[in-house]
Amino acid sequence: MSIPNSPISADQVYSWIGRHLPEGPKPELVRPINYMRIVSATTILMAVVTALTVLSPYLLPIVQNRNLWAAISLIAILLFTSGQMFNHIRKVPYVAGDGKGGISYFAGGFQNQFGMETQIVAAIYAVLSFATIALALKVPRMEDVKGQQLAVLIWATVLFATYSFLLSVFKTKNGGYPFYLPPF
Repeated sequence: MSIPNSPISADQVYSWIGRHLPEGPKPELVRPINYMRIVSATTILMAVVTALTVLSPYLLPIVQNRNLWAAISLIAILLFTSGQMFNHIRKVPYVAGDGKGGISYFAGGFQNQFGMETQIVAAIYAVLSFATIALALKVPRMEDVKGQQLAVLIWATVLFATYSFLLSVFKTKNGGYPFYLPPF
């Protein structure tokens, strides 16, 4: 065995011994227990438990806030259903020309889309979600009856107009789609 310039590892020595011993049982390679790793893991675990115990009066109201989780869930749903991952995978253009000197925001067909189209659809979904939440949760809590009726009328109009616009976008994507709502 030649003497190398760098330190020899236990695996190298073990393989050298195994090659030079006669056939038969060979000694096992037993590594010592790494106490530093155990101490480090225990210290980190205790620090995390201590930090959570000390900060729990401040963190629990935030973590248990239903409105925060509803907002996070809604943002995640809007992000995932708008087609952002499709844009990321396909590396689609943001907008394109329409051939007449203008800008086309919506690509025809279901296998094509633009980055701006994704943002418009996400905004439409956000407005529809907010209008639905307002109609279901906020309007019934209003004290003033006339104000409540006006809020129902306004939010229902917003919901109808936004859904109508969503159907027109869908008709742009699929020219043979037979349904539409009046404003668009």
